[in-house]
Amino acid sequence: MNNYPKLSIIVPTYNREDYLQECLDSIINQNYPNLEIVVTDDNSIDKTEQIVKEYIQKYSFIKYIKNKKYPQGPNGNKNNGLDYATGELIGIFDDDDTMIDGALKMMVDKILEGYDVVMGNCKIISNRVDNGKFSGFGLNESTEVNWQDYLCGKIYGEYWGIFKKEILGDKRFDTDIYGGEGTLWRGLLKNKKIYYIHKAVRNYRINENSVTHNMVNKAGIVIKNYERDIEYYGKEMQKYCPCYLATIYKGASYFAKLSSQYKKGFKYIFEAIKLCPKYKASYIMFIVMFLPKKIVLLLSKIRVKFKK
Repeated sequence: MNNYPKLSIIVPTYNREDYLQECLDSIINQNYPNLEIVVTDDNSIDKTEQIVKEYIQKYSFIKYIKNKKYPQGPNGNKNNGLDYATGELIGIFDDDDTMIDGALKMMVDKILEGYDVVMGNCKIISNRVDNGKFSGFGLNESTEVNWQDYLCGKIYGEYWGIFKKEILGDKRFDTDIYGGEGTLWRGLLKNKKIYYIHKAVRNYRINENSVTHNMVNKAGIVIKNYERDIEYYGKEMQKYCPCYLATIYKGASYFAKLSSQYKKGFKYIFEAIKLCPKYKASYIMFIVMFLPKKIVLLLSKIRVKFKK
């Protein structure tokens, strides 16, 4: 048991006093023998600091670091935590989620078999209700993961994983985009040994209303997620999966519409149609480009409710 490698779980947080204790308790209760928890705080103005310092008095393996180095925001805060993580293995865990019992040892055991990255699925907690569904799609059994399938969107949704620190090097999340973690992972996972465990390792809490609100308000930043994927991986996607690249262009067109970048929106939707003429959603998006923004938002809300 003492031979387990040091594992750093980074918990980026901001004004999350209502969920943070539950999150930390779930990680501590894993009873992993060589654990480090790095709480990186994006300068909260609630009781976050007080809460974490009370934990530090009881647990010497918890660090509390304020983000003073990177721009404020989820990606900058994660970068701050990465700079202070000292473990051979790393996982980044959302401050409003909880870890399922036994997850860490199970995942590290697979790392010790020679994998660079091990990931598991997440159980959705939607508006405080466990709907019994997984949030990650495309994998239906425990198996090695093909990076090309990840690149091409055959594996999608929300998973959670740990990885060897050495594959990260000095790479960090882009701080000028909102979310877009997949942009970094697509590069990190290339030519790496990846294993998927077909079990839930995390309770993933979502609030559909909040997600929709944030995406709309930050549409001008969210579009950069798609543009960055096109910039970094467009040539490989065009080679292996042009129709998936078309979905990226279609997504960029949608957020161009929401951010009133209409010329860019039409450019992207025409590119999507050219890449994959059989992709019907591109033609629908072309029609959407002519609709008033209020109607587009209403249709988006209806779509979210329908998917539930």
